[in-house]
Amino acid sequence: MRYVDVQISRETKPISEKGFGLPLLLATSKELDYKEYTGIEDVAADFNVSTKEYKILSRMFGQSLRPAQIAVYGIVYNSASDDVATLATKLNELIKTHNDFYYVVSPEQGDKEITALAEWTNTQDKLYGVTTDSVELAETLKDQYDNTFILVHDQPDTYVAEGLIGACAPKKIGAYTWTFKNVQGVPAVKYDNTTINRIHDANASTYINEAGLLLNSKGVATSGEYIDVIQSTHYLKARLAESVFRLLALRDKVPGTDTGIGLVVAEVEGVLASVVENTTTGEGIIARDDAGNPMYTITFPRRKDIPKNTLAQRILPDIQWTATIAGAFEKVQIRGVLTV
Repeated sequence: MRYVDVQISRETKPISEKGFGLPLLLATSKELDYKEYTGIEDVAADFNVSTKEYKILSRMFGQSLRPAQIAVYGIVYNSASDDVATLATKLNELIKTHNDFYYVVSPEQGDKEITALAEWTNTQDKLYGVTTDSVELAETLKDQYDNTFILVHDQPDTYVAEGLIGACAPKKIGAYTWTFKNVQGVPAVKYDNTTINRIHDANASTYINEAGLLLNSKGVATSGEYIDVIQSTHYLKARLAESVFRLLALRDKVPGTDTGIGLVVAEVEGVLASVVENTTTGEGIIARDDAGNPMYTITFPRRKDIPKNTLAQRILPDIQWTATIAGAFEKVQIRGVLTV
């Protein structure tokens, strides 16, 4: 954002407003102006039921908890003859007028297309999910992209990653992880444990039957960071920028004094407080300590400590915060001893 610079670094490795719940399908079989659908019954007017686009949207809308809207933007792209850079070029054109979507999916499942979309999404505060049958691709992209997750399935046309986005997009950020989630209508893979472990080692996931439950096996981005941590970073960055910008824009002025600094800090405090763990439901991005206190701190300068040149430029520097993320447990170790 032009007037508010928010940077968040993560030290965690060993959003549902419309902007954080809206997926975009980049269709490649036809030209189509940006359009939002509210159900699969509306899709057939633009895409035949045999198209990949229809099948993806059917999977996403077919979840028990599904997005209220899914956006579609259509271009003509032929993987055999067209420059793969076209995908990023068209998305860059789109976000000039429509940039409210958060998730990105596409019918393109080729290695070069997946890589190009991963590279583009990594320049945005967005999340790209894709289904592929290539373990080798997942291994190639390992450790490279924060904003991409890959789900490897021996039937990639089941679009399980895209269905997973459909199931998770309506949920409140900070209230869930991506591991263990069921995608309706998708069969488990037929991989052996060696292949599944290979997929996990590549920072990708697959879809398995565990104790009779069909579920997504791992909720990480290709970088190895957990997807919910990535989302939390995007969410906090957006909410902090919006909150402070509203303060700057809607007041007659924010004075360049300790009073004005306090007003800005109050906005930051308000955003952080709004995402603290709810001890009843478990929702929340920021943890509480043993006494139930939110685990975040905010530091800020006094006016007397700000260089005069910085004051003259009307910049308030060095508001910093640190928070402990609530995270989640996804593996449990139990040890017991039986005696007689």
